[in-house]
Amino acid sequence: MPEKMQLDFGKIVEESLASCYIHDEEGKIVYVNDIVAVATKYSKEELIGKNILELVYEGDAKKAVEIIETSRNKKAFYEIRFRRKDGKIRWVWGFCRPIEINGKKYILGNWVDITRLKEAEEKLKESEIFFTKLVEESLAPVYIVRDRFLYVNRAVEEITGYSKEELLSMDPIKQLVHPEDREIVSQRLRERLLGKRPTETYSFRIIAKDGSVKWVTIRPSLIIYKGEPAVVATSLDITEIQQLNERLRRREEYLKLLNRILRHDIANALTPIIFALEEFQSSEIAKKALMKAEYITKLINTVRKLELGLDETRPLRLDEVARKIAESFGVAFDGEKVEVIGNDSVEIIVENLIDNAVKYGKRDVRVEVRKEEKFGILRVSDRGEGIAREIRERIFEPGFTTGGGTGMGLFIVKELVKILGGEIRVYDNKPSGAVFEVAFRLA
Repeated sequence: MPEKMQLDFGKIVEESLASCYIHDEEGKIVYVNDIVAVATKYSKEELIGKNILELVYEGDAKKAVEIIETSRNKKAFYEIRFRRKDGKIRWVWGFCRPIEINGKKYILGNWVDITRLKEAEEKLKESEIFFTKLVEESLAPVYIVRDRFLYVNRAVEEITGYSKEELLSMDPIKQLVHPEDREIVSQRLRERLLGKRPTETYSFRIIAKDGSVKWVTIRPSLIIYKGEPAVVATSLDITEIQQLNERLRRREEYLKLLNRILRHDIANALTPIIFALEEFQSSEIAKKALMKAEYITKLINTVRKLELGLDETRPLRLDEVARKIAESFGVAFDGEKVEVIGNDSVEIIVENLIDNAVKYGKRDVRVEVRKEEKFGILRVSDRGEGIAREIRERIFEPGFTTGGGTGMGLFIVKELVKILGGEIRVYDNKPSGAVFEVAFRLA
């Protein structure tokens, strides 16, 4: 070493900001620098001769013994706690190694205080635990998404029916969002990731793992997640609200239908009766009045049937209802056990369809009940002339008829099916005739 580079290493160690100490192989302290005394609140005189294990926090005593045993033969790094003279606990990160002085073996060590760092880590950990608990156990679904889900809480699993592992591996747009809503959800996600769309609230449908359709309202915001833009969103399951809204909408339409019947058909039917009473001498008019009175009775009965559609729904055996009515008409029945969601209006649907088939199809009327996927299916078929394509779209219109009926039968059927949340369609039978098919929700 050049002469000008000669250094007083003893002075450097003594005035170092890192704690430096030497103890023998049994742990008896033989040297400490000034910073050790400052850090422990003991004087140098109090420290010399003390066993270093006496400084160690009780919970780390076993670890300290292992560190000393290791450092007798090789270098050892450690992270440990010690207790100051005033009882306060401090964290240190240190290094120790075996040395030899005057032929005797000792252990040289030094440490730096990392208490502030550990406290910061602990606060961060507590904060993370707090927010993780808050979000993970929230009743509201919360997720982070980019092109894939990056995080989902437990509530997302519950509303979708998928496990966290399944959700994190899927394409959320293609596999979760309802097909009719995918375009708008995808577009808004892209725009938000580019910073072109502000935080907003909107609703769309998802398809759960069991195939059920659910409505959710979300409030998504742009964030930076692991260095890249992502979207975090809280959401609410509003399926029941939407169903209630739909029921209210149907009820409103239903009341309009009843009002229309009362205002138009019954009022018109009463006109000739009033006239007949004024002109009772005319027997021909009296006959017409009688016919209209009978017609009024039918309309009142129709209103009563429609009112059944508003009753509370319950599980019922579609096959038993259809069998009973088919036998009363004397037509063939074939079916399996099928339980659907409905009410007494199911009888009106079955009865009207069979009555329509007997009147207009006439030949080989057949009633079938089957279970297909998630629906209970009712089929009423005949071998008659069928329904011309040009009027097929009109047969469910109120008042439309090709014969002498009221034109309300199929219209009532369609409305009742809709109220029950089902679907109805008509198609050609082979080689001739027509088939009416109603899909009810399974119980």
